[in-house]
This record gives sequence, C-alpha cells and structure tokens, in this order.
Amino acid sequence: MLDHKKLPGIEEMALSRKLKDPSAFSLQPKHQRSYTIKLSRLFVIGMLMILCSGLLPTFSVAQDLLEGTEFSKQYLVQLSGTVMNETFSGAQALLTLMPPAPGSNNPYQLIIQGFPKKNSRNSFFWNSENSEMTAIANEITCDIKRTFIKPVPMHFIFLSPELLRHSGALAAKAGDEGKKLAESVALPTLINARAGKLKLRIQSNSVSGTVWMKGYDPVEKAFVLYSARLYGQKSNHLQPRQDVKKSTGVGE
Repeated sequence: MLDHKKLPGIEEMALSRKLKDPSAFSLQPKHQRSYTIKLSRLFVIGMLMILCSGLLPTFSVAQDLLEGTEFSKQYLVQLSGTVMNETFSGAQALLTLMPPAPGSNNPYQLIIQGFPKKNSRNSFFWNSENSEMTAIANEITCDIKRTFIKPVPMHFIFLSPELLRHSGALAAKAGDEGKKLAESVALPTLINARAGKLKLRIQSNSVSGTVWMKGYDPVEKAFVLYSARLYGQKSNHLQPRQDVKKSTGVGE
C-alpha cells in the first residue's frame, strides 16, 4: 500500500519546479523579453551607425567639389570689408581648390592669395593646411587655432594709418588729394594671423563666403582685425605675380 501522505502533491511539485527555474517568477513572458532585447540591439546599432557616419573622412565631399577629377579649380574673387575700422572694396584674390597634399588630414587643399599681386593691399593669404577644416556638402569652414604666442604662416596686407601720418604727404596737401599722395608713397604692412576663420560656399561656377583674421601690427603696436566678404566666378589659368619689393605700392 502506498502512503499517500509521503507522496508530493501537485501544488508542491509545481512550487519545486518554480524554485528550480527563476525565470518562472519573471513579470514578463519570455517572448516579450526577447522582443525587448532585439529592440535594444537595434537601437545600439543605429546609434553606432550615426556616430560612424560623422567620423568618416570627408573625401567624398572634396571629390564632389572637384567633380570627380584630380584637377584644381580656380575662382577669381572680389573682396570688400573693413580693417581697423577702415572700409575697403575693389580688392581681388585668387582662390584655388585642389586635391589634398600627401599625408594631409583635410579632404582637399585650399589656397587664397592676392591678385594680380600676391601682396596687394587689403588682400590676404590663406592656406588650409595651416588651419582646421570641416566640410558639409558644399560648405567649407577653416579655423585657425587661436594663439597669441606663435603666428601661423598666413597673413593679410594692411596700410597702417600710422604710415600715412609719418609720410609727410598729408601735411603738404589736404583732402582726398593729400590722402592719395600719402598712399602712393607708403607701403602696406604684412600682418601675420594669430586667429581667424574662413567660411565658403562653393558651387561649380561660383563661390561666396566670409573671412576674418586678427594679428599684431608692429607699426600701430596693436592687434588689428581684418574682415571681408568675398564672391567670384570660376576662372582658368590665372597666376598671381610677386612684386620685386617686399611690399607693394598702395596706389596700384
């Protein structure tokens, strides 16, 4: 005869199974937990894809701007702006867009220099290799690392008012005629940049943007801010020339 008191009951057997399987006490069914895990994995993968897309090199942007070629592009641009609270217009510069130099972290190289002379008054020189560059679609930003200790090899050309005051020409003739005479004998100063930013929007046949640079003028013994807007059209086979003098005459 079996002792029914010693046989485990149905409720006791069910409880024993639950104790051996902790998942049986979970508030979520197994299929619901599995669905939640899948959603979490998809979310993580999506975030990684977004982050990686921002870290990918921007060479594709450069190739689009160069239209899939390895040839450089040139744009002749007009400059207008202010320098030390003096407005100017009519200055020119030559913008050259080209593939990046070997070993460069930039998607391409960008050089802007005065035209028809490299050291023309109110022009500037910019080499993207000496700045931090970012590119989104057809918009390019180059930023000089701000430092007031060591200037970078980029500059703007500025005619210091102090040079005009010491030329003696203003004392000889008054008004605009005296100013023009003073400018004809004074030589502008090359101001090395210690900070600056260049923003461009480049199309296939045109370019527009803004630039500012700041540097120390040893003549004025003060920091000078140069800012300008630029716009221009695509050109071909242009080459700025360097004046034989260290500085160019102003009335040119």
